Amino acid sequence: MAEADIEIETDKESLLEPLLDTEKQLNSEYRIRKRSYRTKSSHSADVDDWLKRGWTVQRAGKRKATVVKPKSHDQLLEDRIWCLAHLMGYARMNGDKFKIAFRRNDGSPGQKQIDVFAADKDTVLVIECKSRADRGRRSLQKDILETIALKEYVRKSVVSSYSDGSKPKIIWIYATSNIIWSENDVSRASDGNIYIMTENEIQYFEAFLRHMGPAGRYQILGEFLKGQKVPGLQGVKIPAIKGKIAGEPYYSFVCTPRHLLKIAFVNHHALNHPDGKPAYQRMISSNRLKEIGQYIIRGGYFPTNIIVNFTNSPKFELISNKENADENIKFGWIHLPQLYRSAWIIDGQHRLYGYSFLEDAHLDDNLFVLAFDGMDTRKEADLFITINHKQKSVPKSLLVSLLADIRLGDSDPKTSLSALASAVVRSINTDKTSPLSRRFAVPGVPPEQNQNLTVSEAVNGLVRSELLGRVVGKSRLPGPLAGSTDAASIDRARSVLNSYFEALREANPRRWELGRTAYISTNPGIRAHLSLIAEIVRYLSHKGNSDFHALNEDRFAAYVIEIAQPAVIYLTAQKSYLYQAYQGDTPCVTQLRKSFTTRTRPAAFWKRSVGPMVPFALPVEHWTASSPLQ
Repeated sequence: MAEADIEIETDKESLLEPLLDTEKQLNSEYRIRKRSYRTKSSHSADVDDWLKRGWTVQRAGKRKATVVKPKSHDQLLEDRIWCLAHLMGYARMNGDKFKIAFRRNDGSPGQKQIDVFAADKDTVLVIECKSRADRGRRSLQKDILETIALKEYVRKSVVSSYSDGSKPKIIWIYATSNIIWSENDVSRASDGNIYIMTENEIQYFEAFLRHMGPAGRYQILGEFLKGQKVPGLQGVKIPAIKGKIAGEPYYSFVCTPRHLLKIAFVNHHALNHPDGKPAYQRMISSNRLKEIGQYIIRGGYFPTNIIVNFTNSPKFELISNKENADENIKFGWIHLPQLYRSAWIIDGQHRLYGYSFLEDAHLDDNLFVLAFDGMDTRKEADLFITINHKQKSVPKSLLVSLLADIRLGDSDPKTSLSALASAVVRSINTDKTSPLSRRFAVPGVPPEQNQNLTVSEAVNGLVRSELLGRVVGKSRLPGPLAGSTDAASIDRARSVLNSYFEALREANPRRWELGRTAYISTNPGIRAHLSLIAEIVRYLSHKGNSDFHALNEDRFAAYVIEIAQPAVIYLTAQKSYLYQAYQGDTPCVTQLRKSFTTRTRPAAFWKRSVGPMVPFALPVEHWTASSPLQ
């Protein structure tokens, strides 16, 4: 989709430099940045000097040689984000060592180095990239406060660089890799209107653009500009019919992809929106989009409706005449909502985004649209299931998360308990401060190496542990992690489980991040620790007369972690075995591999590890006063 040309000052005193603004420059920079290594051309006589500095020879010639070196983790992230912005179709982007010049209130000059800068007539991305070599915590307080202090200066420079008088929306973003955010830094960024983009969002945005094409930029912009006006939709009104179906108000009209794509939003399960529960859409198939695009080019069309839900009610002007008197159906003019993310796609995402890769002229084709007005998100999901239940099967992990969310607070106690467990797992996965953040595989998005956990297995482990509650007859009895409401239970469980698993992560960070090959942060491992927590709580409740239901989250976690110290110490002691996970020649690896080959052995393994603290092998009536907890 071609963007309107913009005019930015580019003289020698430019406020923004270096700036790339031609297709040739941008494509050349993209080819360089998408590589995972740096390249240099060297005279053959100088190759030894490059080798001493850590470079290797990729291609050797009589006179010239090409040497390469892997990019550093911070350069990899910066280039990854630059490529993401390029795929969004921005026509102006930063070159190497890009800086924005500005003047302070006292008139003194200043400069701010920006990692990624992307601009068009309507929006500007200003992105700071922060990373670690290994996953862990890092304070960003100083960086965030500096960004907040300079925002207004930078904004003025950016706006003044537009010679045509445009006033674009500026989006400030911190993109991070391998950083577990602190709650204070999350709050600082939020207070400063700085958006956080972790690996979760980066991975989703990349997959979305690969599947959707250039039109996917509006979905991404909608993440940052929710509720703000979309330029170019002023004065757009369309003939429409207004009526009701099963009590739900709707509009029926014909619209162009050019207009609908700008306000469309697909509630993908992969992104897991806090305000979009239940997230029910699967990721779009890029092959289907290409097939649909070719079908359209050959003159094909779709005689069926794209079904959407307006989250912001549109303006509807009645046609005033005596024939427009039917109480059930009204004829008039609809003014499309002018806000990002205001038309949620319930059915027809492939038909709509099939236009993404086509020439501009096709964006003025006609599409049939049936738009509901303010339908509840749960009803959206029910309608989606009704429409699609006979089509391609939905992944189990998506069903567990989706159906559970729909049934949160269900009258059936078993269903409501599964729903609550699902909500807890999803909350942990999307919590930027959690050691389990982005460790769960997302349906429709290719998993990275350490995304070896599944929502369905974690939900199963949480339900079996009875930490959130248990079902007795037709009632759901609250567990030690339960709060006064489902929302309180989600917050309480997330806090306690984050603290417990953070203690495990800190004991051996490298092994924790290895995922499947290290036998710790795996589906059986997570289930086992949930079982271990439950056993510790039961024991302490019996022997110490502790009421875990009444304990706050910090004390709850502290008691459990204290008893689980042998397991933590065990993991700490195995750091020397880190790189021998495949060899089976160490006691640690052999024990873990043998213990984690069934669904029941992992729990028994970790219970044995804390045996000196809690005699799990004995039934309750045989626990004695000799316990170290007495």
